[in-house]
Amino acid sequence: MARHIIQQADEAADGRRTAPAALRNSGPLIEALRRRLPSEGRVLEVASGTGQHAAAFSEAFPDLDWVPSDVDPGQRQSIAAWRRSSGVKNLAEPLAIDISASWPVGQGFAQAVLTVNLLHLVPETFVSRFFEEARSALSSGGRVIVYGPFLRGSSYASEGDRAFDTSLRARDPTIGYKSVEAVSEFAGAAGFSPLANDAMPANNLLLTFNLP
Repeated sequence: MARHIIQQADEAADGRRTAPAALRNSGPLIEALRRRLPSEGRVLEVASGTGQHAAAFSEAFPDLDWVPSDVDPGQRQSIAAWRRSSGVKNLAEPLAIDISASWPVGQGFAQAVLTVNLLHLVPETFVSRFFEEARSALSSGGRVIVYGPFLRGSSYASEGDRAFDTSLRARDPTIGYKSVEAVSEFAGAAGFSPLANDAMPANNLLLTFNLP
């Protein structure tokens, strides 16, 4: 089973976890996703973490059905708590998705697959599997959207990125930053074409790939 580093988060009495990073990037992500998400259909969010994003995104995009997921049972409980608290009607119960295995959804389940701050926390072999499973989950013309920190070639965008990547690899040498080029190759091997590369705050990127 693929397990990745879980961000530190405070937990409320009702079970909702709150991670500082999700508080910071929800607003910029919503603005960027307005240009990249389909206007209607279903979005499968892989590795939804605390569920803060799922609650914020489903509220921001009421014409989309939002399906969150996570491999960790504790995170799924937090997602469910955010769902109850938000009261939004287009936010589904979280699925248990392990990116190292087959996803429990059928072909054409979603029109978009989104993951936020995941790829630098898993081994490269799981990145390949992520795109393969995303292709199986998407309908024709679907999109896969990935957000997070990336190398540009072999270069870091900042010394802070270098330090963070070093700390990740010290905890687990199989994980760490992937280059934009490597991620694009994995996407291409699964049948995706690059659509957009959006610069985001704190040197992060939002990469969007499209199925023919």
